[in-house]
Amino acid sequence: MSKNVLRFLGIGVSVLVIALFLGACLPMDAEAAQSGEKTWRWQPSTWQPSGVVWERLNYVADYITEASGGRIKVTPTAPGMICAVQEQLDSVARGSTPAMAIYPDYFSGKMPLLSLVVNPLFLLEDTWELRQYVEKQNDGRILELFRKEMADYGDIHVVGPMYYVLDMIANSTEPIKGIDDIKGMKFRCGDVAVANGLGALGAAVTWSPGEEIYTNLSTGVIDACTYSGPADGIAMGFHEVAPYWLRKPLMGAVNVDYFIVNGDVWRELPDDLKAVVEAAVAAGNAYAQYEGKAQNSQAWAKAEEEHGVKINEWSQEDVLKWKETVASFLPEYAKDEPSTEATEIVEEFIKEWKPALAGQMFEN
Repeated sequence: MSKNVLRFLGIGVSVLVIALFLGACLPMDAEAAQSGEKTWRWQPSTWQPSGVVWERLNYVADYITEASGGRIKVTPTAPGMICAVQEQLDSVARGSTPAMAIYPDYFSGKMPLLSLVVNPLFLLEDTWELRQYVEKQNDGRILELFRKEMADYGDIHVVGPMYYVLDMIANSTEPIKGIDDIKGMKFRCGDVAVANGLGALGAAVTWSPGEEIYTNLSTGVIDACTYSGPADGIAMGFHEVAPYWLRKPLMGAVNVDYFIVNGDVWRELPDDLKAVVEAAVAAGNAYAQYEGKAQNSQAWAKAEEEHGVKINEWSQEDVLKWKETVASFLPEYAKDEPSTEATEIVEEFIKEWKPALAGQMFEN
């Protein structure tokens, strides 16, 4: 099947998602919430306290609450309010909280596969590619492996992927004009693939929750961060303490979180409410795609024109060296049976859909 045909099918899926959204958001029978049926109360969080990822969680929460007729009342909570970001997975596994929107790579120390169920080594450049990799390549094997790993780790049901436009950049207190400037810098980074690349180029790499980045930049604890895109950078005030932004290479154009629910809670839901939650997550993908693109486009201009941010772009030679550095770590992701299979799927996907990149990765 040609790429054009598959892209056309992808558009069709988006239209279907919108149709489901419109249908699910029709006025509900008010008696449903007063019929004496059980009410579930969820307070999910994510990894980001502002920007499109946070707005998407609110969108999904409102959708579930309204489309369920109030039988599932969803109130988003900022990262750290229910539990620390690094404890979100275990909190759902234990049943301490019913649901979360997690970024799996934060938990790859527990399960190596989790570095490969997101944008693998940040080599995929748009949502279509990422969805094809996660849900379609080898009959959706990546998503199947992730669901099995979650079920083996704890009583966790994976509702589905939550894609978003990332345009991840480096915000820094000093300009990063080329790849050689990375050496000796102190970076905050939460993504294994990017952290590996930065470390290989001589940076000191650490991690902290998103809400601590501003303070750490302003006090000199770190010199730079990779966290998200330009819209999120402005929302979190990074331009005030890190006025140099690296636009190219994009260290991650798109990425994916996953909406997870405690297994006992999921099994307790009637089928109609399960369908509501699944439709909400699908609709959230459409929201994040279009809203993310719009916000980031506006933010680049705003950062430079209104906030005086200095934007750097690397030469093509430095961009190529960055990609080669990051891609060189792929064999190290094969640490157990699931992650080894996933690295093979990454190779197959790159060779099939990105031959030019495959030449860089597997022939150099």
